[in-house]
Parts: sequence; structure tokens; C-alpha cells
Amino acid sequence: MATPSDIFARQRLTTGQMRAVAERRFDDAKALCETGQNARANGAQYLAGIVIEILLKAALVEAFPGVAVLKSYEVSSADRLVWNLIWRSHDLAEMLEHLPNLKASISRRGRIAGKPYLNWLAAICGSWTIFARYSPVTSTMEEAKVMLERVRTLKAVLK
Repeated sequence: MATPSDIFARQRLTTGQMRAVAERRFDDAKALCETGQNARANGAQYLAGIVIEILLKAALVEAFPGVAVLKSYEVSSADRLVWNLIWRSHDLAEMLEHLPNLKASISRRGRIAGKPYLNWLAAICGSWTIFARYSPVTSTMEEAKVMLERVRTLKAVLK
């Protein structure tokens, strides 16, 4: 069992814990944005994508509870892709494709609110990658703030 200070321990979180961690990462991204320094923009955008990743994984756990509880060696070949999306993958677009009910709900909520929620989510899912953490390219704080504002809205829609 991990100690409270062992942030590097592997853990299987409940969906509630996942959502709480997503809130923390959002606050981290917000803190980077609040510096106003372009040098912090990449980190803010990276963390904003992590927020979406965690929330999509929570949705996958809810959509596939029987798969989510399995250990790696217990997973059938038919369930392997979903299990990997939950516990190993960082492919947001693929995660979203396995959540048709969530997509329909987001689309419906967007129509009601007059906002392109699903388009925003699809754009983030299609462009964000964990490889941003290695990028030598520096984004701008304006780009980070736009992404963070969309993530702020989407995290409420994804819950």
C-alpha cells in the first residue's frame, strides 16, 4: 500500500478519486497560466490535456466496469483495447471513440447551451498528446489560456 507521500506509487483509483485528481491538475494548469509567462504555457496545456485524459478514463471505467476491475492477465483479447485505454493509453481520440453515449450527451448539452462542446473536446482529443512534455516548441500563454478555458467548461460537462 502506498503511503500518502508516495506520489509515484501505482494505484487504481475510483472514478470519484479520478475526478478529484483531475481538479487538482486543472488547478496546477491554472497556476501556471496565472504566472503569465510564455515559458509556462506548454506545462499549462500539457496539464489541461491530462485533465481531459483523467475524466475520459473515469468515463471509461463507468462505461466498462467489468473490464476496469480486471488485472492485466485476466483481460480477454476482446476486452484488451478498452482495458489498455483505461490503464495504459494516453490516446484521447481513441478513448472518446469508445464513449458514444458520452459523445451524444455532450453534443446534446452543447446544443442546449448553444456551445460547440463536442467540437472543443474532439479538437483537444485530436491534437493533445503526452509527447508535448518533450516538445522544444514553446506555445504562447494566450493559446494556453484558450485551452484552459475550454477545459474548464468541458470538465463540468464530462462529470
